[in-house]
Order: sequence, then C-alpha cells, then structure tokens
Amino acid sequence: MFGNLGGMLSQVQNMQESLKEIQVEITVGDGDVTVLMNGVQNLLKVQIAPRLMQQDVQELEDKVAEAINLAQQASRSKVQEQVAKMTGINLSNFMNMFKV
Repeated sequence: MFGNLGGMLSQVQNMQESLKEIQVEITVGDGDVTVLMNGVQNLLKVQIAPRLMQQDVQELEDKVAEAINLAQQASRSKVQEQVAKMTGINLSNFMNMFKV
C-alpha cells in the first residue's frame, strides 16, 4: 500500500511548485486598484491609482478588499483547472462542499 509513497510525495511537491507559478491579475474600479496573486494565495502586488489617494479612505479600502477577494476566487479557479489537468480529478465539486 505504501510502496509508492515517495513517488506520490514527489508529485505533490511538484504540484505545489507549479501552483506557485500560476498568477492572476485582477483590476477593479476602472483601473483604480490592481492586485496580482499566485496559485497558493500569496498576494504578490497591489497597485493603487494615485487619484484614489486623495479620495475617501473607505472607498479605497473597499476597492482593495474587492480586488483581493476577486483575485482569490480567480486563483482558486485556476488552481482547480491545473489540478484537473495534472491529476484528472475535478476539484470544483469537492471544494464547493466546504464553502460557508
């Protein structure tokens, strides 16, 4: 049963590394806020239009939060696609079981 455990662990590590290479970029508010996130949910970059710095702080915070949330959703979707390609397993139904 555990004969190929080393091979499976190697495949999991390779998959984790390949997920780090997935990147999604999301822009909200007509270019007001742009975020870049990778497949392991690391936020890589946040860009904020300078004109937003002189506006309402609440609006800026809302747009940053919206962009990050959309980037997380897009990142999860790309990861599910990549895992399905690599393993033949569709994770979307499995992941939906754990949404709150």
